[in-house]
Amino acid sequence: MTRVLLAGVIALLISIFVGPKFVAYLRRKEYGQHIRAEGPEHHVSKQGTPTMGGLLILLSAAIGFLAFSRYTVPALTVLCVTLACGAIGFLDDFIKLTHRRSLGLNGRWKLLLLGAITVAVGIAAQHQHLPTNVYVPGLGHIELSYAWYGLLFLVIAGAANGVNLTDGIDGLAAGTVIIALFTFAAMIVSRGSARARPATGSRRSWTSRSSRPP
Repeated sequence: MTRVLLAGVIALLISIFVGPKFVAYLRRKEYGQHIRAEGPEHHVSKQGTPTMGGLLILLSAAIGFLAFSRYTVPALTVLCVTLACGAIGFLDDFIKLTHRRSLGLNGRWKLLLLGAITVAVGIAAQHQHLPTNVYVPGLGHIELSYAWYGLLFLVIAGAANGVNLTDGIDGLAAGTVIIALFTFAAMIVSRGSARARPATGSRRSWTSRSSRPP
């Protein structure tokens, strides 16, 4: 858990010191968001707001990860998935900027690219001999077999597009991104705490053995 917190601090410092200069660069190059004409009138004022801020988020997160990671296969898989989904977002913003419109990459292409990422993750999961079952409270472990890969696609596509679906009218999603990042950070920290916490049963058995007379 300590490494996770340190990685978060490194990412935060990079964002604080590099962020203002990066935003100024985007403004200078006029890399701004184009607002849809059919959107609410109060969104028109957001026209020209610097976009492609995801590059800074990915850079900060990647540096923090690489500085404190153990470079295990699961960890590297998560990093590669994050960068690959970020590349799709970059391509989407690039099309918006070059064509000067609010519509970027076609939805079908996004799904196809996310499908390719899912295939790569599926291959990595097979390489690691990961189980293809899920735990459902009250029902126990349910074997999904090949349906597990369909669930994997829904997880990746949902996580990658959840913010867009929440705030996709003006194409600017900084507010919802912050909520999502804090949620993922809390999940990672809690997961790390659970792994670091010794099992209650093993602690009790150690205590009972140590209290026995020699």
